Amino acid sequence: MLANNNQGVIRRMARRSLASSRRRTVIMGLAVALSAFMLFSVFTVGITWFHMYHLQNIRLAGGDFDAVMYGMTEEQREKCEENPDIDRIGIAAVAGSVLSTDYDNTVNVGCIWADDVYWNDIMAPARTQVKGSYPQEENEVMLTQGALETCGFEDMGLGIGDTFRALWQDGQGNQMEREFKISGIWEGYGSQNEFYVSKAFYDQCGYQLSEVASGRYFMTFHRNFWTQEEQTAFIDSMDLEKQQNIFFSVEAGYSIPIVLGLAGIALVTCLCACLLIYNILYLSVAGNVRYYGLLQTIGMTGRQIRALMGRQSVLVGGVGIAAGLLLGTGVSFFLIPSIVRFLGVRAKEAGPIEISFHPAVFLLTILLTGATVWIGSRKPVKLAVCVSPIEAAGYRPVYGGKSVRKTGKGGLLWRLALQQLTKDKRKTAVIILSLAAGFSVFLCLVTMIQSQGPRTYVSNFMDQDMEIENETMARADNRQWKDILGGDFLERLSDTEGVARVNPVLAAQITVPWEPDFADMWMREFYDMWMYIPYEDDLQEYKEHPENFGSFLVGITESDLDYLTDFVDAEIDREDFLAGKTCVLYRNSLELTDADVMGKTVTCGEYPVEGLAGEADAVLNEEALGNTCSFEIAGLTDESYFTGPMLGCPPVVIVSEQAVREFTDRYYVSKAAVQYKESYDEETESAVLSLMDASPDAKDFSYTSRIREAETVKSAQGNMMEVGIGVAAVLAFIGILNYINTVIGNIQSRKRELAALESIGMTDRQMRRMLVMEGLLVAAGSLLLVGTLGLGVTYVIYQSMNYMGADFYVPLWPVAGMAVFAVFICVLVPLACGRALMRGGSIVERIRAVE
Repeated sequence: MLANNNQGVIRRMARRSLASSRRRTVIMGLAVALSAFMLFSVFTVGITWFHMYHLQNIRLAGGDFDAVMYGMTEEQREKCEENPDIDRIGIAAVAGSVLSTDYDNTVNVGCIWADDVYWNDIMAPARTQVKGSYPQEENEVMLTQGALETCGFEDMGLGIGDTFRALWQDGQGNQMEREFKISGIWEGYGSQNEFYVSKAFYDQCGYQLSEVASGRYFMTFHRNFWTQEEQTAFIDSMDLEKQQNIFFSVEAGYSIPIVLGLAGIALVTCLCACLLIYNILYLSVAGNVRYYGLLQTIGMTGRQIRALMGRQSVLVGGVGIAAGLLLGTGVSFFLIPSIVRFLGVRAKEAGPIEISFHPAVFLLTILLTGATVWIGSRKPVKLAVCVSPIEAAGYRPVYGGKSVRKTGKGGLLWRLALQQLTKDKRKTAVIILSLAAGFSVFLCLVTMIQSQGPRTYVSNFMDQDMEIENETMARADNRQWKDILGGDFLERLSDTEGVARVNPVLAAQITVPWEPDFADMWMREFYDMWMYIPYEDDLQEYKEHPENFGSFLVGITESDLDYLTDFVDAEIDREDFLAGKTCVLYRNSLELTDADVMGKTVTCGEYPVEGLAGEADAVLNEEALGNTCSFEIAGLTDESYFTGPMLGCPPVVIVSEQAVREFTDRYYVSKAAVQYKESYDEETESAVLSLMDASPDAKDFSYTSRIREAETVKSAQGNMMEVGIGVAAVLAFIGILNYINTVIGNIQSRKRELAALESIGMTDRQMRRMLVMEGLLVAAGSLLLVGTLGLGVTYVIYQSMNYMGADFYVPLWPVAGMAVFAVFICVLVPLACGRALMRGGSIVERIRAVE
């Protein structure tokens, strides 16, 4: 038999078939275009969100790095330089601190030396402006306007080239007056209260880079993904000393869970696209079954039908993909930024909405959309090929289920609506699944966006809105301490309009006399962890003069005890703690467990005022120690909030505030946690700040504020939240279009059935009510899926990306709005389609219609 090349005929038939069925062709093209549009928009806006997420982490960390190591020996440095995974290492080393100036005697600004890699490469992305140059001479400094204000120079107008004097303390504790010259001023993100100094300055500061207290080694890696096992292996390979530690950044430490979470969102997106294309093609083929059967009667083979439908899919798919890419480009680059600005959600600090783009997005969109068209068309093509000419001639849609049904209970319209949904369970499943998939992605993204909001990042400890500290207690000479937070100020703070509660933290300086059971064990562990000299070198001095080793007795309120118990593994007897019988110790990173200290007794001696101690030479100076008291140790905590202004060698002893008051009258309010009646209340915050400014000791206050922290995070995030809103809006819109398209096709295929119902007496009103009930049932099924399976997937993805440890919760108003909108769409679309159907001719014409 001679081969007959009929490809030209098939091509012409494909074009003519598409042209003759313009309506169906347009619907198929729109399906492909919407799928390409959805994928392109999600990838483009998703990449933008990921870039903003990366930028946010850089700004919050103050630099672009993957891990930081505290202290590094020469051997460890050689290992890092030889490690092929490490791209670069930058150094930022502590070089002492500025304690005071002529304009503020409670400055406490750190001095940092940064090498070229850290300053020029790692830190550069977190800076927004640099004037001048990095210090080269010993007395030069690079600083921020914030650091100048901290030093009390805000009204002096200091600039590049100006000098100022300050009291500086080196690594050995020596203090000296120094003159600094401003070589540059920078602005940006990260810590602002620091002086960046030259290498010449660092060389005479008394620190070594190998010391944990000074050296900070910031590393970036070639690889972007690190498993927990790989991180642990890298840390083990460095042979860390007891004091050293390595911390991975958010992206390096949680890179794989974050990427898996984003991949899950992309997978659901592709599922939505596949459902959309499958729906359209299936309905199109089902409506053309007679046509394909008749083609077989004139000799067309199954292979030729496959080629014909394949040619149609290529033509429609090519045009649809091109249209989808153009539409996606317009939406991603123009519409989303315009919508976001119109909604007014862009912060002034965020700058313009910039959409990131990568050429691979075009290729990936084309490949995924093409694959989706192929997958979605396999079943319809099989249906067209398998139908015989005889079956096609009398083809009517056949639904599963019983042909004879018993009379049911309940309203007739409800039974008809439910029967319609159960006749073709596969089609109903597709309808419900397509809508549920879109809204599940919306639920997931809204929850993720809410979790990434500024208010999640800021400290929420004890639900406090502001924490005020007494900076005078940071001075080494305790004779210069002042109780600026106590007495009248605390009362006025509590009486301020809008303030709900003030929790003061009392601090009294103490010493812990040597004894062999607990104190000796603690000091040995402390020296092993933090000191560079053997414990035996200071043991005799500690035995004879414990007053030379100071610490703090910290008193907390009863409400603070509720929070403290969350940070102690052991069970605390509330009554004994409040009665002053037991205490909790701050662990201070020592390798001690609750079992090592529980049940032991710690003795506290009242610390003398500076200058009264050290007069006895050979024996314990009872007069210098003053009165003593003992507490049974109930456990250990790592929460640094419950500590004094400074950390000494002996432990910080945390007790009830009443125990501190009974022990000594030389106590101070070291800090106070302020909670507002309404969180993030700007007016209350302004009133509290005015109260501090009006105090004669205004310069001696320092504070942290949730409002200010949220503003910093919001500025660091840029337009990340707005881009996330764009992603959620696009996916929700596509899910709705998917549902609309499915319902239109479903009602189109039921023309004859609905006309038959009209012919036996169903009124227009009853028809509309039945369609509304069908929509409500679809909405109920979709929301049930969203509330179960969708919520479960959201929880898994949320927890995989929840490196902040924020509690999982579903945003109420966005989700409630989504549910109401889903019900509205499910009701409105069938109504609109049914109304258009009733205008499509008389009942007889619709019953006689073949398609």
